[in-house]
Amino acid sequence: MNDLDGDASTVTLPVGGAAPRARDRSESVRRTALELYDMHHRELATFVRAIERDAQTAEDIVGETFVRLIDELRRGRTPDQPRAWLHRVAANLVVDGGRRRSVATRFLGRLVDHRTEPPLDEGLLQGETRREVREALSELPVDARTALMLAAHGFSGREIAGTLGRSELATRSLICRARLRLRERLESSEVPR
Repeated sequence: MNDLDGDASTVTLPVGGAAPRARDRSESVRRTALELYDMHHRELATFVRAIERDAQTAEDIVGETFVRLIDELRRGRTPDQPRAWLHRVAANLVVDGGRRRSVATRFLGRLVDHRTEPPLDEGLLQGETRREVREALSELPVDARTALMLAAHGFSGREIAGTLGRSELATRSLICRARLRLRERLESSEVPR
């Protein structure tokens, strides 16, 4: 057999190579992180809650602080004074979050430009709808059309009845029938989609 055949019996695997060292390092980081968490979590959480009003945000900051600690430990940079380091990181996260909220609040009104022009077809659709409503109203008797227009402008049933010279009950009936006729007319003019 030549060298290119790759005889599997000649391949040797390293024993105790990089994989066990990485596993040991990972276990060491995990142990250190858990010890520091147990020692400082309660005090750090109390500290953050004292300066951050929102409880959920405070929990997020404490969690992010420990995530950053684990990242430092994985890089082999264990803080000399973990308690002070944790408090400093948490305080910086609170300040950064406050700045972000402040900027967001300041620019919130600028996110939507109310000066933009409506879509071109919006004006056409509104004009077409108005035309259809005017045509449908024009097909109603004058009393019915008058009663609907007065109701649309906020007049009470009693006021409309007085204007039309009818009883309140007759006026309500007139308005109800006029609305039904108007609705039927507008629904029949809709284009099927």
